[in-house]
Amino acid sequence: MMTEATTMSGSEAAQARAVAGAGPAFLPPFANSRLGSMGIELELMVLDRLTYDLLPAAPDILLLLDKQKKDWVATPEITTSMLEVATSVLGSYREAAGQVEEIRTSVQRAAFAVGAAISGGGAHPFQKWNEQRIYPKDRYRASAKKYGYLAKLFTVFGMHVHIGMPNADEAVRVGAWLTQRAPLFIALSANSPCWQGEDSGFCSARSNVVGAFPMSGIMPADVRNWQEFSDHFDRLAQHGIVNSIKDFYWDVRPKPEYGTIELRVLDTPLHPGYAAALACYARELCIEMAQQPGAWPGGNARELYNWNRFNAAKEGVQGKWIDPCTGKEHTIEQVVRDDLARLAARSDDPDFPEACKLIDELLRDGGQARWLTSHMAAGAGMNDLARVAAEIFDRPLTTGAGARR
Repeated sequence: MMTEATTMSGSEAAQARAVAGAGPAFLPPFANSRLGSMGIELELMVLDRLTYDLLPAAPDILLLLDKQKKDWVATPEITTSMLEVATSVLGSYREAAGQVEEIRTSVQRAAFAVGAAISGGGAHPFQKWNEQRIYPKDRYRASAKKYGYLAKLFTVFGMHVHIGMPNADEAVRVGAWLTQRAPLFIALSANSPCWQGEDSGFCSARSNVVGAFPMSGIMPADVRNWQEFSDHFDRLAQHGIVNSIKDFYWDVRPKPEYGTIELRVLDTPLHPGYAAALACYARELCIEMAQQPGAWPGGNARELYNWNRFNAAKEGVQGKWIDPCTGKEHTIEQVVRDDLARLAARSDDPDFPEACKLIDELLRDGGQARWLTSHMAAGAGMNDLARVAAEIFDRPLTTGAGARR
């Protein structure tokens, strides 16, 4: 979410050693942030411009991006056909849209220079996990040793949204609320219908991969404040199960070093413009929840979550969502539309209605996954799907990113 400092504090150094597995477990103090500040992280595919298969050219692209003066950062991911970009701290839809468009053009330019193309999407339609190469970085080598083949299987591409929280206890509480609506974001972003060269039958095949990791899922229901979260971390650390916050593959987790909660369930949208819009939807939900102090999700929140998550990944925006507080079932489309109408009426972001227009586009014609499968129905092959996704990413941002045309 934030640019890296040239020198690290003692806390940052301890965190870096813990993440790399080179030091003792470490949970940094919660760095309080301004409520509603946000950051966006996007994991992008690096593709061969001729075959549209994954191409291990991320190190070459990163070398070029490192030479560019910018407010955002580009970093490696676990395999060499992936790269991650992260915005600076943002405060509005206009800021988010402007920066993701700058990122899109910069990354495209660097990729072209090394003979590659860039794409969004949650999973490459026909890559084979065993052909991927682990990025030569201590943290990723440690992950490969710890998780075996799962590390290469994790060549999937997600979007993470950070939302600033005023204090650690609120991060835990608002995070519990945001978790219940996380399936809506799975549905809106779902665009990975194919997996390892086959139609998966899911709108988001990517969503199923994360569940293979031991610390996936959601925050325990009995964690109600930061002290209880810290105690939970310490108990797991004593057994060597976690070493840093990055070992939690939860759908929503606190990110103490940034002072945020992090929504982690989204497929990387086919166009970065959609990423800006979805991040602002999450931001508005968190601000609304923060303005209801002391309130916690009720009903059968945890029991219903797994079903809501499965249904969103399977059916996308045409799925159903059971409200954990009332037990009533609604269409995902109607829940999202009701949210957007309510949030737009109270938002302090004058450009949030522009974000709502892009989210409305994601609700049309079955959403991104079915935009892609419609090409398959018309006779397109897996290479064609990867090409279509790259062409969508290549288009300049407009209101209504035109992904379906």
